[in-house]
Amino acid sequence: MIIIQAVREARTEEEIYLLLTDYLGEAQLGRELMGRSTQLTRLPLASRDDVRRRIDCLFTELSVASRGLDDGSRVVIKEAPYVFGEALLRLNRLANAGGPTTSLPRPMNVMRSSSRAIQ
Repeated sequence: MIIIQAVREARTEEEIYLLLTDYLGEAQLGRELMGRSTQLTRLPLASRDDVRRRIDCLFTELSVASRGLDDGSRVVIKEAPYVFGEALLRLNRLANAGGPTTSLPRPMNVMRSSSRAIQ
């Protein structure tokens, strides 16, 4: 996925937030999330905590789509937690590299799948 590579190469937090904003506005994802949790689609993205909350919401939405046998939504939504998880990893690395902000703990499922992909 091109978006994940762009997130990995982002040099600033602002760049990551802009990438996520564009990703949320992407036509197909936007249609699938429209009418669902406003926490997912509300802009702008405010912080690493905000990104983490959206990851939690995405997993909930994925579960709902899966239980409802909504394959169209499930296929589109299942990519988003990986994109947001990678963004959270990158935000944490940038904060640890030179910022005074402390790192937030990462969700275990995102940490395991994303850290293997980076190495």
